[in-house]
Amino acid sequence: MRHFRIAAITLLAAACSALPAEKSVTVAVPEAVASGSAYAPMRLFAPLSGKTFRAEWSDEHGTYVDIANYALILNGRALQSTHRIEGGGYGGRTIFFFDEGAKRYVFHYFTTAGFHTHGAADFVDGALVTEEKVEGHETVAAVKSRSVFGDDEIVISVVYVGKDGSETPGGARVYKPVADPGPLFPDTK
Repeated sequence: MRHFRIAAITLLAAACSALPAEKSVTVAVPEAVASGSAYAPMRLFAPLSGKTFRAEWSDEHGTYVDIANYALILNGRALQSTHRIEGGGYGGRTIFFFDEGAKRYVFHYFTTAGFHTHGAADFVDGALVTEEKVEGHETVAAVKSRSVFGDDEIVISVVYVGKDGSETPGGARVYKPVADPGPLFPDTK
């Protein structure tokens, strides 16, 4: 699981703008979103668009730094997250959107390692909880995560589910906003 990266980590930072329904907040949103062209369920992600986040963590294989940036796309109907683990060629792109039929957020994650994931996300007890199915990875069948959002950080706890059903905690990762590092891959803007 050394280089395994999940969609939830790259896009859950998006929910830092999302507050539980009982709270309200006034935020500055891009003109296109403010004018109503963004899809209503995705408006809560507008403050994330154009921002970059960074997390650093260690495990038995080494220390990792993840850089992820976000953009509302498709006239505000979806959120795109592109991320890269520094010092290597591994990364991926997530598309996160609201499924009207299911009445929940869903996402698809595509990686440079050849595997991909898809899953759903819901707000539970003030945290964004995700479950995603992993396709094409040798040992991991699914990933569960829980994200808690503070004023200046996002803490994401991850659990990997093996193909045998075993669950392995992946630890907590803390993401903080940073300046845009520029293109994460040669083919990204």
